[in-house]
Amino acid sequence: MNIKLIIMDMDGTLLDADSNITKDNLDALIKAQQKGIRLVLASGRSYKSLLKYGKQLQMDKYNGYFVGVNGAAIYDCQNDHNEVINQLNIEQIKDIFNEALKYDIEVMGVLDDTIYDYIPESLLKIKEDYRLNNNIAKDVPNTAGSFAIVTDQRKGYDHIYFINDVNEIKVKVNKICMAHLSDTIDKVYPSLAKSFEGKYHLAKTTSQWLECTPLGINKGETIVKLADRLNIKKDEMIVFGDGENDLSMFDVAGYAIAMENAMDSVKNRAYDITLDNNHDGIAYYLKKENII
Repeated sequence: MNIKLIIMDMDGTLLDADSNITKDNLDALIKAQQKGIRLVLASGRSYKSLLKYGKQLQMDKYNGYFVGVNGAAIYDCQNDHNEVINQLNIEQIKDIFNEALKYDIEVMGVLDDTIYDYIPESLLKIKEDYRLNNNIAKDVPNTAGSFAIVTDQRKGYDHIYFINDVNEIKVKVNKICMAHLSDTIDKVYPSLAKSFEGKYHLAKTTSQWLECTPLGINKGETIVKLADRLNIKKDEMIVFGDGENDLSMFDVAGYAIAMENAMDSVKNRAYDITLDNNHDGIAYYLKKENII
């Protein structure tokens, strides 16, 4: 492999269960950059919530990039510049919300540092039980996350507003996220995918989490755009991922590596499989294939 670009999803891939970059992964990725290989963090997160990880990885020094919001933006670490490619407008936000609310699930309009969160009444008791069973502090907002029905999203978002109606959202958003327990998401995903087909890009990132972005916006399309700018070929890119929103990247990179903890649908499309995100899967693979 003659790799010039290492592309990584964040949650469930580069980050461990505590949302940290392990020492082995950190050391391996800095070593890769020292060899002249560039890094790309490709995430559903906005660039603001990726900055601390980019700093740890010294990506400003080695001219790395973020592909944020599932491909809706490109952030240049060296020049501290965020390029927004597309967002959902007010009409689209209302359309997506109104369809999703038919299924009594949590729906969130998400910006770089802001979440507008609608939580149906039926979900509040489930969240209350989850908080009690997991000793979640009272000051933690009720907002869901990719892996849990209540997650402290304040770490990535400075402003969280709970809304009762979609009309309370007055600005464009980067994406709309939908959350509930896994059984419920499994049931509603096919119906939502059918409703949004040809209108929006919908991806299941974990068993409890869906993300909706403008049509034509996905991680893979934006990776192609970035690779063209950097004059990097398909067979010079390796990508690591675990969720279905990573599959568009699997299609455009020469080497698509699924984490051991990845969804089966992701593993089935992978060139190879590495260790899980809690056991330095990225570092392990880079060393095994003599990339670093």
